[in-house]
Amino acid sequence: MAEKEQAETTEKVEEEQEVSPKPKPSNELKVVIIIKEDKIMIGAQSPECDPVYETLTGTLAAALKRIPKLVVGAKEKWAANPKNPEANLPKPKPVATPARTPAKAKEKPAQPSFF
Repeated sequence: MAEKEQAETTEKVEEEQEVSPKPKPSNELKVVIIIKEDKIMIGAQSPECDPVYETLTGTLAAALKRIPKLVVGAKEKWAANPKNPEANLPKPKPVATPARTPAKAKEKPAQPSFF
């Protein structure tokens, strides 16, 4: 009887492992502030999403006031399209390289014999 219950439990565990739950959206958010003289770059990034950046001039206080708007804008962009579209650039045409002929080796002058 115990073996039957153990077998049923094992089957249930195996069934649960086969059905993988869909990954939940991440609530992780990274905010970056880079200050160089009076120029400031602020950015937001979330896993599996392309980063969103803005540049401005001013002080750290001005940048900190701008961050909530940046985060809201980034989340709206990520909800519509988390990744930037792929660039469908044409492949470069191969450049024809001229065939090289091996250069004729220069003849070295015979070494003088002293003995």
